[in-house]
This record gives sequence, C-alpha cells and structure tokens, in this order.
Amino acid sequence: MNERSLLEQKAALEAAYIERLGARANLRKAGDGKVYETDQGNVILDCRFGPIKEPEKLDLDLCKRAGIVEHGLFLGLASDVIVAGKDGIRHLKRER
Repeated sequence: MNERSLLEQKAALEAAYIERLGARANLRKAGDGKVYETDQGNVILDCRFGPIKEPEKLDLDLCKRAGIVEHGLFLGLASDVIVAGKDGIRHLKRER
C-alpha cells in the first residue's frame, strides 16, 4: 500500500468519526480532481454540521481525537463576525 492510499484510508476513518458526531464529511479535492494535500502533507475534510447546539463539546470531541490535526471552530477568538447572505450583510458583535 502506498503512502497516498494509507492517508486516504486514515481520512475515511476520521470522516466516519466526524459523521458519528453529526456532520457530513467530504474529502477535499483539488481542481484536477485529486485529493487536496496541504503543504505539510495532510488532507482536509470539509464538514457540514448545520447549527451546532454544543460547540464547546464538539471542540473537545474533535481535539481529543489523535487523527484530527486541527478544526475550524475558533471558539472565543472573534469579537466581530461579518455574515453575507441572500438578504445582505450583517455585522455581529459579541457582547462582553
């Protein structure tokens, strides 16, 4: 088994774990249809959770998993968020 196949198999295991947490997980593909690989040789799973009821718990569940390098929840880091949608742009500020 080559290194590439092994990496994709490991990603499939992590995708199954993430799906048990309630998401749809897809392996990111490059423009040429091949699996996208970061400059450090990792692959990326694009995950759709929908509304997350317990983001702190999800953060913990993802962080404790050895095969997951990082996630994009960024809890507690932003004080402002700009959201664009079909109804326009909203600027949300966190109350302190």
